[in-house]
Amino acid sequence: MSKMKVGSHKRSKEDLVDFIKKLELQALETAEERLPLYLEVELKDAELILDVGCGPGMVTRDIARLTKGKVIAIDGSEDMIKVAKDILKVYKNVELRVGDAENLSFNDNMFDVVTCNLLLMWAENPQQVVKEMARVTKSGGNVLASLEPDYGGKLHWPENPKIDPIFAGKAIKARGGDPHIGRKLRLLFVRAGLKTKVGIGNNRIWNCKEDKAYYLHARDFYVKTLKDAGLSQKEIDKWEYNYLKSLDEGVQLNFFPQFYAIGKKP
Repeated sequence: MSKMKVGSHKRSKEDLVDFIKKLELQALETAEERLPLYLEVELKDAELILDVGCGPGMVTRDIARLTKGKVIAIDGSEDMIKVAKDILKVYKNVELRVGDAENLSFNDNMFDVVTCNLLLMWAENPQQVVKEMARVTKSGGNVLASLEPDYGGKLHWPENPKIDPIFAGKAIKARGGDPHIGRKLRLLFVRAGLKTKVGIGNNRIWNCKEDKAYYLHARDFYVKTLKDAGLSQKEIDKWEYNYLKSLDEGVQLNFFPQFYAIGKKP
């Protein structure tokens, strides 16, 4: 399958609802990891910020709360922008637009901070996206990719040899994403001419109670993913029973690295 256009999520209206629920959970669970990154790129004092690939606006909302500056947020999906307009309607410092991350419609050297979250893994040409983000950033300004996972480093125990590969990148790849984008951030940022720092934002491993709450909230998304991968309802039910049992027993462990990159423009 060819990679999808940035922001064009290729999901039906029904699928989009489950996807947005999962994005909301991701925004909540990663907020504590993103906050120190926003402080490091001096978001609070920035006058003009660009959020690229804003999706339904949950992460943009965090950005808007942390700055007195103006935030312009773009996404390639009109459906996402419609959701974001509702979520962000009380924030007077946010302007939402439909836009292409690979061809940003802004002048050079315009923004103090340019940020993205869970965008590059879906990009048809992630290098072009980072180059564009760098182009529109002012000299001395910062480019931030606050979260890009790498499923190649995913750890899960007890293992399930049939199910684990699906959630360890196979489903992402089937939708045109790059499940190993995290390890590529340094290369992408350096080649865009940025003085680059990379790291892993998620240092804490959730306990089983937290894992179970997350799964139950996003259950429809996970079940749909397994159905799309060709599993029968019987196979899904058996997996779910064993998975929830291991969580209730307190023996389940899940971890996969979520990388960030900060690039300062010379």
